Amino acid sequence: MKTSVLLAASLLVTGVALGADLAPEDRLRSPDLTGAASEQSTPSIDQSAEATSDGLALATDVWPLVGEARLKVFIWEVYDSALFTPSGRWQGDAPYQLSLHYLRDIPAAKLIEETEKAWREQGRNHPKQNEWLALLDGLWPDITEGDKLVFGLNAAGESAFWFNGSPIGSIDDRDFGRLFGGIWLDPDTPRPKLRAQLIGPTS
Repeated sequence: MKTSVLLAASLLVTGVALGADLAPEDRLRSPDLTGAASEQSTPSIDQSAEATSDGLALATDVWPLVGEARLKVFIWEVYDSALFTPSGRWQGDAPYQLSLHYLRDIPAAKLIEETEKAWREQGRNHPKQNEWLALLDGLWPDITEGDKLVFGLNAAGESAFWFNGSPIGSIDDRDFGRLFGGIWLDPDTPRPKLRAQLIGPTS
């Protein structure tokens, strides 16, 4: 394979998962996506059948769309992102669900690597970050073009993931949900243009 092709592929894989410049365009209790706070527990993964309970209901077909944006790296389209809330407006915090519809194949290892990179760029240094990343390694599948990964966070700080419409579990740590969603939605996101399109007008 020619050197130029290898270089382009390397640059793409480095940026595609979570962190790149944009062009506009735990076993765990079942979280109630609009519920009240409960006591924090040690992080672990829930991948049981209980994840189909009402408390983990996927709401992207029910909640109104707040905003959407496409992530591009160089000339490659990576994913279409969409933000949903019960009111259809961004209130600055949960509850919300963030959908990522992938337009390219991406290994799970690269998603995890880019999650860590984004936290580093935001100056996040939580003592459990490495533990969370290891848990994600057992949770996320490799991504194939057309796959959809959804992250949901409720008002209590409980979070959940769905893959192609099916629940795949969560990390039972309130801090995780806040920091993970913050990669896209915190004011200091590494992708401010994407955030602006997702949250829409705030006044």
